Amino acid sequence: MANSRDIIVEEDGIDCRLSTWIKRNDRRLTFNAVNTLCRKGLIKVNGVRTHASYRLVVGDVITIPNSSLIVTDDESTSRIDPNLAKLLFDAIILKDNHLIALNKPEGLASQGGSSQGKRHVDAYRSTLQFGAKDPPRLIHRLDKETSGILLLARDVKTASAFATLFRDKQVEKTYWALVEGLPKKEKGVLESYIGTVDIWKPSINRGLTEQNKRRQNKANKKKALTFYKVIEKIGSKYAWLELKPATGRTHQLRIHCADLGNPIVGDRKYKTSEDKKFQDLPNSFKKLFLHARDVTFVHPISKKTTKIEAPLPKHMSLVWKHFGWKI
Repeated sequence: MANSRDIIVEEDGIDCRLSTWIKRNDRRLTFNAVNTLCRKGLIKVNGVRTHASYRLVVGDVITIPNSSLIVTDDESTSRIDPNLAKLLFDAIILKDNHLIALNKPEGLASQGGSSQGKRHVDAYRSTLQFGAKDPPRLIHRLDKETSGILLLARDVKTASAFATLFRDKQVEKTYWALVEGLPKKEKGVLESYIGTVDIWKPSINRGLTEQNKRRQNKANKKKALTFYKVIEKIGSKYAWLELKPATGRTHQLRIHCADLGNPIVGDRKYKTSEDKKFQDLPNSFKKLFLHARDVTFVHPISKKTTKIEAPLPKHMSLVWKHFGWKI
């Protein structure tokens, strides 16, 4: 429906109370507002009126009215920015009858939040409709600061099929990152337990030992697993990492790289030391050097093995060229 948006629950929402999940994803809404919307049947799960106390499972489709996400009734909130619409159109790297894949720019949110207004992909789904019955639906999310592949389903059947693929871990995702320093091992497995306290209130400039101890408390936390490999390095200053998440926790890769002792360049939230000036880089960058490079899956409709690759954003490609790294 044009006056609502559908969100598919991912792994980080397992067993989360519906009201808590909505409040976490749109912090402008109070718990009272969420409870009222649920009581009136304006928020639904899988098309059914649902209590705010409902516990979520992977693949649940939450329908939220767009009106609940608009701070004011000012006419400007619904105005389409043609430049942003063109940016999304130009970001399309694959489109068929069932699926759209974007190379999401760094700095553009996937969905609305406390300070996003209407400048996020979900608010501009109608500009990517291309004659379909309904606007496409986001299948998964990327952090605002992360660039790369973002998938949208063009119909309910495809959205449901992809929810099953993600739940059954049948979608292989690869990320590229530039990190500070060089990991002690060329490849390995990063494993921890991540909870909301690690995401919203990470410890800043504290020792890794303290962070690791804090994360060993498994209460209200979920297991996170990432495989990593060093592709290239610049002495002991920087490393190009390939990251393959086996789970889908919020900020998982950023937290794991920080735990490894090699925070991602540009990640000021999970840094473990004072900011560096990076004088050996071609420019002074404040952007995050994390990119969703490719996804591989069996297309749920065509049944063909599909691999989609997204070119690096400009700030990363400049550094790759500066270092002489070949893609």
